[in-house]
Amino acid sequence: MTASLHWYTTAIEILFEMHDMQKPLPSFERMLDMAKNDPDALERLRLEMTRDAINAAPEDYRQRLHGLQFQIDGQRLVSKNPMQACIEISKMMHDSLQQMKTFIEGHTGDKPLPKEQPEAAKILSFPSEAL
Repeated sequence: MTASLHWYTTAIEILFEMHDMQKPLPSFERMLDMAKNDPDALERLRLEMTRDAINAAPEDYRQRLHGLQFQIDGQRLVSKNPMQACIEISKMMHDSLQQMKTFIEGHTGDKPLPKEQPEAAKILSFPSEAL
């Protein structure tokens, strides 16, 4: 197994392990209340949970996870609003998943999945009426 493929498989295993180890999130209602009335507390919670997740990872992966969090934080800073930040971070995630898919297909001999083509629609013509 190559180093990159090992990284991806280990990262997935770490995520599942960390899911079981993390303290539960407050309820949606509680976080909504924090967002409205105490955004600093919500930000502290985000930072604490991020730090705990990175610290729960094996030491060999922490530097890479800190680097990834640095990129995410940078994107949040340069975005004009939270929605733009969310979209840009989502794009980062999708790009990473596409790279992983391409890498795995290249190393397992799998052929890329065909792109799904939308079905062609039959266009009906209607006679025009003279006005």
